[in-house]
Amino acid sequence: MQREFEIFAKSQTDLVAVKRGFSWPGFFFTWIWAFIAGLWLQGGLIFAANALMVFLKLTFLLNHPYFEVILGLGLQIFTGLRGNFWRSRKLERAGYSFEGLISAGSKVQALSAFRLGKTQPTASHFSHSFFSGPKWCQKVLAIAGLTWKAALRFKLFLVIAALLIVAVVGLPIVIRDDGTAAGFTQIILTYTLSAITALLGISTLWLSCGTLARDIEECQIQVVATKPIARWQIWIGKWLGIVTLNAALLAISGGCVFGLLQWRASKLPADEQAVLHEQILVARGSAKEPSSDADIDKVTEKILADRLKTTQVENVDVPEVRKQIREGVLANFQQVPPGYTRQWKIDLGFAKNHLAGKPLQLRVKFNSADKSPSGTFTLQWLAGIPESGKYWPSEPMSLAPDTFHEFAIPPDLFDKDGVLSITVYNRNNTALLFSLDDGMEVLYPEGGFALNFARGLGIIFCWLALMAALGLMAASFLSFPVAAFFSLAMLVMVMSSGTLADAIDSGSVAAGDSEKGIAGHSAADIVLIPAFKGLLTVIRLVGNFSPIESLSTGRSITWTELGLAFTQIVLIIGGFFAVLGIMFFNRRELATAQGTQ
Repeated sequence: MQREFEIFAKSQTDLVAVKRGFSWPGFFFTWIWAFIAGLWLQGGLIFAANALMVFLKLTFLLNHPYFEVILGLGLQIFTGLRGNFWRSRKLERAGYSFEGLISAGSKVQALSAFRLGKTQPTASHFSHSFFSGPKWCQKVLAIAGLTWKAALRFKLFLVIAALLIVAVVGLPIVIRDDGTAAGFTQIILTYTLSAITALLGISTLWLSCGTLARDIEECQIQVVATKPIARWQIWIGKWLGIVTLNAALLAISGGCVFGLLQWRASKLPADEQAVLHEQILVARGSAKEPSSDADIDKVTEKILADRLKTTQVENVDVPEVRKQIREGVLANFQQVPPGYTRQWKIDLGFAKNHLAGKPLQLRVKFNSADKSPSGTFTLQWLAGIPESGKYWPSEPMSLAPDTFHEFAIPPDLFDKDGVLSITVYNRNNTALLFSLDDGMEVLYPEGGFALNFARGLGIIFCWLALMAALGLMAASFLSFPVAAFFSLAMLVMVMSSGTLADAIDSGSVAAGDSEKGIAGHSAADIVLIPAFKGLLTVIRLVGNFSPIESLSTGRSITWTELGLAFTQIVLIIGGFFAVLGIMFFNRRELATAQGTQ
């Protein structure tokens, strides 16, 4: 295989060939390769970076092996990209002069070809560039750099950065809270991160639609397309420029939010700071009771079979009868009658290994068909197993329905298998209903807020990368106004997922028959309902990730969740838009575009 080598000479006999591009020995052996190559400074810095990663692994990253792998891989990639550049610069400092480029299969063949006078003419060499990669990477980065220059030239970067900082600093001044530190912090996180996402999302769509559509309409892209660069490289370069622009803006605004939270937290009394760091400024894992769907379905089918034996039911009505029976069975699973108890057995899994001596929180919510004069209901809790001697009985609590409540329980109440038993006693004269989805949840400390906050910003960044791909795809075959309208229409469709789900549940896009409880069906349903199902499946690939809600409630955003977000949002959905956009852009006749000037 032919590769390019940079030839350096100090005399007629002292010649050195350095391969241009990626250094695989540097990638695999990092600091060892650097010391062997005589790169003492770079080798020392890489060795220090490795030592720092070992220290982080033994102190802060015991529960996050993925983060250690990502750091190590990033260092290896950086060494591979810069390794040959470092070797070229070392030779230049040692008095060697750059003589030219040679295409050959090995260093020996390159030096032999140089002695025969087969040097390729070149004005400069790769050792003067930051990124020593393949030629197509250089072209993509050049387009990304032009996108940055355009954003800076038109003051877009500065304007959006100023708006984001105003939103982060100004919102806490005008927002009203419930008077508690936890409530105020939740509101700050929710509103500021929502404002950041909205501003960056709108600006991303506007920039991604405009940067390509305007270039085509104003006949500027024709100048670039005549260069030795493929259209897919232009498309990817523009996407990369917008994505890196968003990364910088998100880092600035996110850093402001994080700094504001830390500063406000340091001004609070000690007891309020303790509550804040236990409930909000923390990364808490979650554990629930295993799903009871299989048991509910089993009981439902048994009741349905018994009813069909004694009652005549039309075949067309069987699904509706099954649905009604299941709702009744589900209510029985969730209901706690007056004077009765209900027990949850929650498996903490692997988390039990690092929860010794740490208090846990219970997050509960219940509903009631009746209202009490005081607006609250009295409940008493028992955590642990009395027979084991490790248990905690609570005092009677007056809790409001339809509201989430959090309270701490003592540590080490789970058994040797990591199962925590929680029992509630209903001391009221009315039945209470604890939903299987969010009626009972155990929260436990899993990590620090800073890393959790960074992962949350990472998911927001994935959304912005998808919006950039969507905008560029629309601009690849539409004019700027139409592309912007199309992109906004797609966003509205995503936000209408609840309406799509309701139509799918009812089986029809038309209004249901209120007397029969069955939606009226039309010919359009045959086409639209399957289409809605497919569309809703795609939307849920994106919409299942909610970093803002998790951060505002102190929930942990795991590396697995971030990896899934990147895979589903950026690689799958964003990749689909990218393929479509590149196909449209390749097929577009740029010469037919009319200038507006």
